[in-house]
Amino acid sequence: MEISRLSSKGQVTIPKSIRDMLNLSEGDRVAFVVEQGKVVVTKASLIALQELQQALSQDLAIRGETEKDVMKELSLVREELSGERYKT
Repeated sequence: MEISRLSSKGQVTIPKSIRDMLNLSEGDRVAFVVEQGKVVVTKASLIALQELQQALSQDLAIRGETEKDVMKELSLVREELSGERYKT
């Protein structure tokens, strides 16, 4: 467990071990997520990625498709693009 002190401006320094674990650098954005009465601090880009994944999953469910369907389609597109690239 790491402990930090709240400044008069409401600022908290994220301990180095936590910054290293989250791969945070100066200028990175962090997200504060409330889960079951606790606050989780994470790299903001991870939250954006999770939200995108959730939105895609919901869209697939609406369309009656699965992740496997999408992966298969992506594989076919890659094959087509690869064939186009190597045409002489």
